[in-house]
Amino acid sequence: TMAVFAPPVRPAPSAEQCGQDVQQRLKKLLVGLPPMEGSVRYRRSWGIEESLDQHQCLIRQHELQSSIGGSHLYVQRALAKAIKLEAAAALSAASEAGATGAAARRAAAAAAKAATAKLKQSLKIVELQEKRAQEKSRGMEQEMQKSNVEMEVLREAIHDVAQGGGPPIAGPISSGPAKVGENRKWFYCSDCHVGGHGQRFCNYFLKRPNWRVYPSEKWFEDRSGHISHCPIGKRGVDFTDETHFSRICMHIKGRIWLEDKRRLYEFVPDLMPYTYVIQNQQWIGEAPKDVLDDEPPMPWFVKETDRNWGTSVVCCAKPQDCLGLAKADATYVVQKHIPNPLLYDNGEKCHIKFYNLLIGMPDGITWKLYTYKDGYLSISPKAWSPTDLSKECQVTIIRTKRINDWPYWPKVYPKCKAGVQEVIKRAAEQGKLEGRNKIQFEIISADYIVTADESVYLLEFNTGPVLKDPEDSPDVHDAGMVDGALHIVEPWEGGNEDQWDFVFECKGVPPKSDENVDPAEQL
Repeated sequence: TMAVFAPPVRPAPSAEQCGQDVQQRLKKLLVGLPPMEGSVRYRRSWGIEESLDQHQCLIRQHELQSSIGGSHLYVQRALAKAIKLEAAAALSAASEAGATGAAARRAAAAAAKAATAKLKQSLKIVELQEKRAQEKSRGMEQEMQKSNVEMEVLREAIHDVAQGGGPPIAGPISSGPAKVGENRKWFYCSDCHVGGHGQRFCNYFLKRPNWRVYPSEKWFEDRSGHISHCPIGKRGVDFTDETHFSRICMHIKGRIWLEDKRRLYEFVPDLMPYTYVIQNQQWIGEAPKDVLDDEPPMPWFVKETDRNWGTSVVCCAKPQDCLGLAKADATYVVQKHIPNPLLYDNGEKCHIKFYNLLIGMPDGITWKLYTYKDGYLSISPKAWSPTDLSKECQVTIIRTKRINDWPYWPKVYPKCKAGVQEVIKRAAEQGKLEGRNKIQFEIISADYIVTADESVYLLEFNTGPVLKDPEDSPDVHDAGMVDGALHIVEPWEGGNEDQWDFVFECKGVPPKSDENVDPAEQL
């Protein structure tokens, strides 16, 4: 016969062991729950669909986070209940230990004390969790309320503009200057996603108490799939980055003559380093003479004419190396490094970021120039050497520090100002800057490099310069410069010109008559 083996008999777990097991399971469950951390915050919307999508997202977040918070509280309360049972058992054991020895009584009392402290801690955690869940819920409800208010304001804006509360779209040049409209309660801006500083300028206008967002929508899609936007209903607004619909234009007509380095050199060669041109990997016009090996070294720069930020700048040691750096179907300017540059404290190369406000008045003829009394120095991270062709040595891009404490600034500022004044004077007189029948403006930076004898050379203009807002860069930002510029363009009682310095006013060439203007140019 076969022997039958019975499994070993295991003693039933004690109540204390069961309680500890329950607590461990609850703690493990608590750790596995997703955190109650709603990451979506209200952000200003520029379109109806965007506002609706954000509102739905905030609602879903509130529902999800409320459910998560409820789960956290449920498990935390269950854990507190288990700990409460453990404390009750410890207190009961302590009361029953009176008939035992002194050591057993002390142990039971210590266990009861520890269990009571553990219960107090658990109850405190439940209290804090309840408070945190309530605060989180209130915060999400506040974000939802902001979204509700925004949708109502957008609806009111559409209604107001449809009833004539916005500015009329400017007609052809022959119809006269653009009109603001009468008895206006609100002024409107739209972000049509053209890019540049359009949305930034909208945000600054919206700091004014009588400005509101007017929503934008899809306008059309071109063959390449690029989508253009316009204010809803193709209405006119006070400011938008889509020029046709804007009473205030943020793009200067004729700006190509400033931002294209080759075109700029055509009419202000006396203000810039001597410049050569490469097109389709061939010299256009005069070519630089080859540099011999025994001549003093000096870098040569090859720059694409229509690109900025230093991304298209390459260096070489000799002009005969320049053609090899050029790409087909591209145009470059080529410049030799200026002699004897003024270096920074530890021998680093530096250049000036010089800011300008150019305004074309709605008469189509008058131009006004302001320059900013503060600016930035862009300083290379390495000491300068004519034989070091690395970008870290030769190409200064990033704004490094404010310029107002630079000892050379009081002498250099007037020279930079005079140089930009001459550029604008010639561009206006020669018809390169084109007027409109509405105000147009642009904040433009000019890059200047200084020689040891304090002469200045204009390198280029950037019509989309780096601008920093206090929300993103609290310590060093350009809020005063932007606010001041917009106050000059569109004055209001709460504004000021900040450090903008009026330079001069000049007259340009009258704009083309309507019949001679290409419809595309009117945008």
